[in-house]
Amino acid sequence: MNAGAWLKCVVPFIGASWLVYVLLVPAPAGLPPAGWHTLGVAILMASLWISEAIPFAVTAMLPLVFFPMLGICGMPGAAAPFANPVIFLFLGGMLIAQGMQSCHLHTRLAFFLLRLAGTRQSSILGAFLLASALLSMWISNTAVALIMLPIAVSAISLFREGSQKNFAAALVLSVAYGSSIGGMATLVGTPSNAIFAGFMEESYGIKIGFPLWMAMTLPVSLVLLILAWIILTRGVFRLGGRMAVGENFLEREKLPPLGFGGIGVIVIFAISAGLWIVRGFLETRLPWLSDAGIAMAGGLALFFLPRGSPGGDTVLNAETLKKIPIDVLLLIGGGLSLAGAMQSSGLAAWIGGLGAHIGHFPPALLLAVIAIVAIGLAEFTSNTATTAAFLPVASALAVGLGYSPVALSMALTLASSCGFMMPVSTPPNAIVYGSGHVTLPQMLRAGFLLNVCAWFLISLWFGWFVPRFFKI
Repeated sequence: MNAGAWLKCVVPFIGASWLVYVLLVPAPAGLPPAGWHTLGVAILMASLWISEAIPFAVTAMLPLVFFPMLGICGMPGAAAPFANPVIFLFLGGMLIAQGMQSCHLHTRLAFFLLRLAGTRQSSILGAFLLASALLSMWISNTAVALIMLPIAVSAISLFREGSQKNFAAALVLSVAYGSSIGGMATLVGTPSNAIFAGFMEESYGIKIGFPLWMAMTLPVSLVLLILAWIILTRGVFRLGGRMAVGENFLEREKLPPLGFGGIGVIVIFAISAGLWIVRGFLETRLPWLSDAGIAMAGGLALFFLPRGSPGGDTVLNAETLKKIPIDVLLLIGGGLSLAGAMQSSGLAAWIGGLGAHIGHFPPALLLAVIAIVAIGLAEFTSNTATTAAFLPVASALAVGLGYSPVALSMALTLASSCGFMMPVSTPPNAIVYGSGHVTLPQMLRAGFLLNVCAWFLISLWFGWFVPRFFKI
């Protein structure tokens, strides 16, 4: 039995055994029975998410069965988080992303950046990092990797044989790393970000909107992109060649005309992004305006926007709805349902009380420990699973020690997106590794250095800078 099969068998068995133990043994002192039962369900769900024994979305729906059955809360309480506004924020973002892909705007953006990059290998690698990151801010990192990899493979063929090997490995890694790093910068960039925002509002009444999220995460994302470029071009690989003269794989004629639909998508995207950024300044005059409402308005508008002439096909249609990953939306809802139960059952307060027994634990040190644990887990589990499983525990521990849960929880969320070493860490890693242009030792070396940089950067930013300059 290989390691993967062992993980899928043993870890869920441990989780199920713990749930049986919880049902047979009375709750510890100070913990209500509902909280004790919630802990059993939480560990079972964490074991299933970590082992990936069953689909993530199936695990996410377990609260709908166990919470009413075990007296944790009724069906309305268990099901309400599945309609949390953050889910519709993510759904609207998915629809807008589908509209961008439908009109080939993502490819146009990638080509535009690459035309500006020049002919140096290091410049082209920087363009791929930036293009992947910009796309990943609005489109899933998996889709970005699938979009950018064929362009990267085309670029590889344009370089002379002597410098092609290192360049090929570095370039495909830039696609994977840019796709993961860019998703950190916006609330719709990756499901774990949406889980964090929903959890903060559901559990603590703290609203994290687009402007605040980007203010706290965009600097991290930008610095991490620069560090990734340095590691790939000056650290693990030495890039200095130029593109072969007379070749050009960026042929604009290969793309269909932008058309009325493409222009409309650009306008709708620009309006949506602009409203997300300035909504905080409009709250007093437009109290009904929300991030989720903006996302859904933009996404639904694309179902009415003609692709070409009026009366013809629209940018989005019924087929588009079949491409929406409903399992991701269910995963977010399940994570929020579990988090809500941990709060309402008294489990979060009990975990927080355990912090009192630790004594004085510096918040920066606690954050650094949690960040390195999250990065380690990210190498073997998805960032969404890591965030959903450990966010309630980390935030409760922070509160128990007298710290704000926001900085520590956000550090956990971002650190869980920093799986750069292993092909199984993230879908972009797996996609570029499957191209055959990068070896496992190359990915391990580059990923390890980037992981160390990410851990230090996240620990410093959220442990020192954010608490001093952000009122959260």
